[in-house]
Parts: sequence; C-alpha cells; structure tokens
Amino acid sequence: MTFLETAAAADRFLLRVNRPVQYTVIAATILHMIAVAIPSVPRPYLDYARFPLLSSIQQHDTYGTDTIGNSYVAKVVLNDPLDMYTKERLDQTPLEKATWTREASAPYPPAALLTAAGLYAVGAATGIEFYGIVVLLAALFLALSLWYFLKTRWYLFPLLYLNFAYFGHRFVYVQDDSYLAMLVVVMIALVIARSARSKGDSSHILMAIATTMKLSPAAYVREIPTMRRGTAIAYAAILVAGFVLPYFIWDKYLTIFTFHEQVKGNVYDTIAAVVLVVPFTIVLWYVQTRLGFDREDRIGWSLVPFAMFIGIKMRVARHLLIVLLVPDKRGPRNIAAAIGLALYALNPQVFKLGTVLYIVTVLLFAVLVHYLWRIGWSTVLDDARHPLRTTRLMLSETRLP
Repeated sequence: MTFLETAAAADRFLLRVNRPVQYTVIAATILHMIAVAIPSVPRPYLDYARFPLLSSIQQHDTYGTDTIGNSYVAKVVLNDPLDMYTKERLDQTPLEKATWTREASAPYPPAALLTAAGLYAVGAATGIEFYGIVVLLAALFLALSLWYFLKTRWYLFPLLYLNFAYFGHRFVYVQDDSYLAMLVVVMIALVIARSARSKGDSSHILMAIATTMKLSPAAYVREIPTMRRGTAIAYAAILVAGFVLPYFIWDKYLTIFTFHEQVKGNVYDTIAAVVLVVPFTIVLWYVQTRLGFDREDRIGWSLVPFAMFIGIKMRVARHLLIVLLVPDKRGPRNIAAAIGLALYALNPQVFKLGTVLYIVTVLLFAVLVHYLWRIGWSTVLDDARHPLRTTRLMLSETRLP
C-alpha cells in the first residue's frame, strides 16, 4: 500500500468515527488548549496569586508586545484619527516607549488600525479591556474553525491544536490582534461560502475587507473574473478605499510599506521569496482551474502566496503558519501546518521556526505536486506546451457557485 493509499484509508476511517467519540476528542483538545494557554495570561490582567489553585503558575509581568503597541495606536486613533501615522498628539507611556518606537507601533493599514481602535473602545466600555477583547477574538476564530471542521474533516481540529503551545503564546500573551481580526473576517466568509442557503457574493466582499486589514488574502484578487460585474466593481472599490484613498488622508501613510524593509530580512531573502512564491502562485492558479476548486477552497488557498512571500522575506514563520490555521476541507494545508507545529513542539532547538518555515513551504509545494498528479501528467505537460491556451483557460473561468 502506497503512502497516498494509506492516507486515504486513514481519512476514511477517521470520517467514520461516530459523533460522541469526535466530541470527546475535541473536548479533550479544548481542555488541553486552555491548560496550555493559562500560563500566558499576563499578571497585570489577572493575577493568579489570588487563586490558590493557580498561585504556583509563573506569569508574565507585563502585557505582550503586540498588546502594548496596538493598544497605544488604538488610543492614538481614538484621540485623533488623523494622527494615525504621525502619532504626535498622544505621548507613549514609559512601558510603551520601552517596548516600541512610535514608528514601530502597529505599522498596519487603516482598516486594521480602525478595527483595533474599535476593539479598544468596546473593551473599555465593557470593562474587559483591550486584552480581553482580543482573547475573545481568538476564541471566536477557534469557534468558527471548529464549526467548519465538524462540517468537513473533524479530526483536523485536534491535529492542529494538540500542539497549541506556540499559538497559545501568540494568541493569549503576544496577541496577534491584527491577524486575528483578519482571520475572523475570513472565517465568516468561509462559513457563508459553506452555507447551502448562501448563493450571494457576500463572501467576496468580506475577502476584500479582510485584504484591506492584512495583505495575506491578496491572491484572492485573481477571483475577480469569477465574480459578477457589480461584485467585482465593489471588490475593487474596497481595495482602492483601503489602500489608495488613505494616501490622500493620512500623513506618513506610506511608511507602513517600507518599515519592515528596514528591520527584517535582506535582498537575498527577497530573492528567495520571489523565486519560490511566483511559481507556487502560478501552479496554484492552474490547479484551482483544472481541478475546479470551489469558493471554499479558493478562500483558504488565497491566504497562502502572500503569507509565504512575507514569511520568507522577513524570516518569520508566523506569517505563514497563522494563515494555515484557516480550515481546509480537503485537509493538506492544515496537515502541513500541523506537521510544522509538531516538529517545533518536539524539539524547538533542532526545528527552529526558521527551519519550520521552509519545511512547511516544501510540504505545500508537495501538495501542489499531488494535485498536478491528480490532474494527470499528460494533461499537465500538454498544457505546459501550450502556454497561451492554458493562460486563456485560467483567465476565462465562469462565476463560481
């Protein structure tokens, strides 16, 4: 029996597991996630010394770096939205200044910063603070993901999250709130696409909004030919409003596109990213066309090319790993992430995050090779010999259901 046959047999077996067993495994996974995440709650938010059962747990003495930086910028926006990038009208606290420079504090597009300001305002109004709202955002993403996994391949949830140490730290302590906000919007789009009752184009609009918050879903722009004309115009208008219009409103807006260029990666990392991601993106587009990927497939895969590019360019595995948490009803994207997270959990000294980044990238290329095999090598070679015909085929897709 080949590896693929073994994998298919395991998939069939796991899908036949009855619901009570599924729920038991998932409940155990959730309890494990909570146990792993508890030490990541910072002392300023909840001091475990007041609770006998938790008093022995070591806690962080300050909030996480993203909580500190993003809450500062949220306050800047609430104080004066036009000061969003200049940050001249609200001083930093000593802790904020020691953690981030003004320039380095949340260098995100306006949609992300306005979202952060909204989250901060809701946290202040409800008394659970910005930190609490972001934790709830993480919980919402996980809940939507669980709903989707239960509708498709339930076992992917425990496969991903039984190694929750890395993302437990990122979600509960560091708090990737800009990513979490974008991922929640993507998950809502995915849930809508999954719904048999939904035949509208709201998932396209949500993907446009998600792109303005974080560039990860940028590859979804290639779905414009599959959209109705009005939806395509609305999609393009949202992108223009999110990325072009701010140039005429906010001073120093363009600095967010050059900031990371100065602090992480080098020209060789950029070359490596281009060399890997350009062919990956082209082959992915071809595979989606030939295998007839539906809207759910395309939503999830659209996050991968830019995340892979920015991850390799900046040498930061998180950018790729975090988007691979978005459920894949076919499984391979989530399995690639699960393997990477498992290796890191097994031996972080050997499998450093930089190594994991390239391992996961290789696995994603292997997934595309598998899909090419499914198409048939004779068809792939014939399409390669006729690039103009193949390009027309890829550009002439009709609107997806």
